[in-house]
Amino acid sequence: MAHVQINPSLLTTLKDKVVVLTGGATGIGRSTVRLFHQYGAKVVFGDVADSHGLSLERELGERVVFTHCDTTKYSDQLKLFKEAEKRWGRIDIAVANAGISLPKDPFLPDEDVETEFSTAEIDVNLKGPLITARIGLAFLRKNGGGDLILVSSIAGWKECTGLVAYTASKHGVVGIMRGLHLSAVKEGVRINVICPWMTKTGMVKGIELGWASNKLPENEPEDVGKAIILCATANRGESKERHEGAVTPFAGKILWVSGGESYEIEDNLQRLEPEWLGRENSAVLKRGQEFLMSEGTSWDVGRSKP
Repeated sequence: MAHVQINPSLLTTLKDKVVVLTGGATGIGRSTVRLFHQYGAKVVFGDVADSHGLSLERELGERVVFTHCDTTKYSDQLKLFKEAEKRWGRIDIAVANAGISLPKDPFLPDEDVETEFSTAEIDVNLKGPLITARIGLAFLRKNGGGDLILVSSIAGWKECTGLVAYTASKHGVVGIMRGLHLSAVKEGVRINVICPWMTKTGMVKGIELGWASNKLPENEPEDVGKAIILCATANRGESKERHEGAVTPFAGKILWVSGGESYEIEDNLQRLEPEWLGRENSAVLKRGQEFLMSEGTSWDVGRSKP
């Protein structure tokens, strides 16, 4: 696990970059919009919380535009990206941040199994980022590449009792990165994932007091925003300029954010694969992955070449 810290000189590379971000009206997203604006980027952000979104647009003024966007609706997200392209001609960075948590646990033994439970977390937290990734990738291609940043959670890789649908959705966000990274990076699109631990937003009210009394690490929303900024700038410096602790090219990474600090965890997972999977299994898996990534190989029969 590598402790990754921001190199302030890289933040200047955000000047005049065009950013599209979902879920920017409150919490982590709101802090992230402010940070992008602070460092000179142009931002189009969407949310369903219109009053909060419009207030942030008024507060920041120039270079920040709010558009109503339900991330579960393809047309809404397409409109968001088109608005950015119409205003500033291109998109450099896309951030899939919108997310929700429903703390009522339908898996408890006293819940009525005859009553269908909500899958809104799957729709917002997984379907939404899938849409962002597809549209974002298309617009970043037009610009010759860029950065796609997906906001998951510690629930994207760790057990989280009482949050089954949320945990499934956030594991899925990590899956988007792992499903796209190897092909997208060939097109100059770097995909990275942010996995915050306990962050002081409206989602954590049920555990907030107990967490603090146990003196466990806490993030402010801005801490997670800084991790997003880190990913957006990690590949934009001169050849030897990088964030402290970052291994470049910075793509296909997972940043765990804990106590206001960022730690990259995917590299060691990949590096240690022969130990936890077994060397023989790892070697065979490598051959299979090489075949799957070879030219002419496709799961789509219509595209596959013998």
